[in-house]
Amino acid sequence: MTICDMKRGESAVVLKVELSRELRERMLSFRIHAGAKITMLKVSPFKKTYLLQAGSSRVALARDAALGVRVWRT
Repeated sequence: MTICDMKRGESAVVLKVELSRELRERMLSFRIHAGAKITMLKVSPFKKTYLLQAGSSRVALARDAALGVRVWRT
């Protein structure tokens, strides 16, 4: 399952970030890495952007980046 499969209000643990090295490093700066707990705050119309809570940070991800983050619902 990826971030794109999550619904508003759901929490999940990141299993793996399957993106290019540059995007993985950027995700790490947003506190999105294997083992991190994230919560879906909002999904934009047509599911193009996802607003997440990762630690104390709020992060907006485009669909392309969200598809590369595997998660497990908690």
